[in-house]
Amino acid sequence: MSKPEKKLLDKDIEERFEYEKRFVIDPDHEFSKSTIIQIGISIMLVLIVMGSLIYTLVKILS
Repeated sequence: MSKPEKKLLDKDIEERFEYEKRFVIDPDHEFSKSTIIQIGISIMLVLIVMGSLIYTLVKILS
């Protein structure tokens, strides 16, 4: 690729990045209420599943 073509390509890439930056929004890093509820329900489900597995193993082994 020759020098003028390389400069033109670099310029086009830079213009496209500038154009696409308008559409990019940084995500929020704060927990919302729904996220906290989902984490709580997930922990509760894990405890129920682990409890049922342990209970089943104890019943089988005794």
